[in-house]
Amino acid sequence: MYLTNIPLMAAKSMQENVGTMLGFPGVNNPLPLVAPNDFSTGVLMKKNVLALSIAAMVAGFAGGASAMTVADNDPAAAATKLIVGNSGTGHMLVVPYFSTQAANATLLSVINTDTVNGKAVKVRFRGAANSDDIFDFQVFLSPGDVWTAEVSQNAQGVSRLVTNDASCTKPAKETINSTPFITSRLNPKLSAEEKANQTREGYIEIFNMADIPPVTTNTGVYPLIKHVNGVAPCANVTANGVANTAWTDLNTNTDAGGLAALGLARPTTGLAANWTLINVPKAVAWSGTATGIEAVNADNNPVAAKYVYFPQSQVSAAGLAAQFTADPLLNTTSVTSGGVTTTVPAAVAPALYDLPDMSTPYVAGTPAAQATALSRALAATSVINEYWTDPAIAAATDWVFSMPTRRYAAAVKYPAAGSDASVKPVAVYNPGNIGYFTADNTTLVGDRLCVRNISTGPWDREERKPQAADDVVISPGVPGEAVLFCGEVSVLSFNNAASSVSGVISGTVAVKDIDVGFQDGWMRLDTPGAVAANGLPVLGQAFVSAYNPQVSDGTSGNYNIGWSHRYIRPVNSPL
Repeated sequence: MYLTNIPLMAAKSMQENVGTMLGFPGVNNPLPLVAPNDFSTGVLMKKNVLALSIAAMVAGFAGGASAMTVADNDPAAAATKLIVGNSGTGHMLVVPYFSTQAANATLLSVINTDTVNGKAVKVRFRGAANSDDIFDFQVFLSPGDVWTAEVSQNAQGVSRLVTNDASCTKPAKETINSTPFITSRLNPKLSAEEKANQTREGYIEIFNMADIPPVTTNTGVYPLIKHVNGVAPCANVTANGVANTAWTDLNTNTDAGGLAALGLARPTTGLAANWTLINVPKAVAWSGTATGIEAVNADNNPVAAKYVYFPQSQVSAAGLAAQFTADPLLNTTSVTSGGVTTTVPAAVAPALYDLPDMSTPYVAGTPAAQATALSRALAATSVINEYWTDPAIAAATDWVFSMPTRRYAAAVKYPAAGSDASVKPVAVYNPGNIGYFTADNTTLVGDRLCVRNISTGPWDREERKPQAADDVVISPGVPGEAVLFCGEVSVLSFNNAASSVSGVISGTVAVKDIDVGFQDGWMRLDTPGAVAANGLPVLGQAFVSAYNPQVSDGTSGNYNIGWSHRYIRPVNSPL
């Protein structure tokens, strides 16, 4: 979406109506157009509607976890492996970046392209620093349905999500719209403002947990989530004297047999998602599509996968973590010293709402095996893209890098609240997932895990490159080490005078500046993994802004451009 050389009144009218046109709330407040480099300008879009808190969203749910034997009871799933599909649809989706920094808002559409089956969908927002869960809920899409939402800051600077969509959710839409993003899993030593800032950038995971096949009777979940004249019940329904309690039964039923009895079926492909990063004051927007990951058979055809439905509940999942997640912070570990083995509790107490995640098996195998397979599917040994920083057109470029599978190999354990100042964050590694991130290629800087050994190769537009390695400066840096990707989602800003705020999208959580010595050109980043030939699992794109100084008075000359990264994939990866 470009807003280029639009007469001022037309641009304002477009701002006023864009939210209504697209079906998103909260982005239709008219705000003044500003030049692209004035990042302090622009009133934040403040509403009295907040976003979802994990604690609040599960407060009314109860039920035990002892019956959950999904993997053991589901041997008939046809899928044998996961791939990044070519269709843009999938069993699971990854949106590489969201932002509510400065005057940014993020618009999200989740589309069910399956016109026969409904979908039980999990949506999770993870923070940019260390992939901490800051917001999650469920959406129930009827066949051919689209769910939309908008994410921006509340009055306290914390992200919140607002949806006016009619699709069913757990918890109810009113709860989602009235609670801010949660900060209890962030570093407790951070100030309130630092915690708020860490809710303003990250990435989004989306999972089809189960299909919801059509039925013609008042039984199971389908009639409770199917739109009739644009409205779905989203509640238990009694019809002809028969009570259908499937809506509340979903809060406790967990095993494959019980889910089937509620009208759920093994998940198939068909989910798609679009995202838009919109900045109303500057009349610019960038957009993209989610990466689709499909469960397929031996012929690479998408097929049904294992059930991965888990209730949206705060009931403990401590007994299930080893079976359903590779997250090293959610699992207990064993430490042997002097011949004595001690069990170390999970750093983060897992609840049912933590599942599924990207390592929860859709196919036969362990969570660590799935995390490794996903990393392999996303891995690149090099990332290539273009940059513009010509001051004549106020050009600026930010590159975003998202590593959605890093959490399942390496995570950061924070000190306990109230602990002594000498207690520092520590890196925790998964010994079952060692091909991409280990202590050998990562280093902890403060409470951020950074990746070592990344090398840069910038060129200008006239075939020139730096004469010496020292001609390229990355800041802030670690003396003696070339580190990048200091965060699960990191922003690399070009020729931005070492600013702590990125030049285009106002990123602050995990930002580095790179001075390449040229105004415009292209660059290749070489990204070896812990096993160098594996590369690193990375997604992202370039965000570019520019300004036409020759526009007439009353006309906005702001430009926005987005380019997906290009990747060189591993050849004969050892894993």
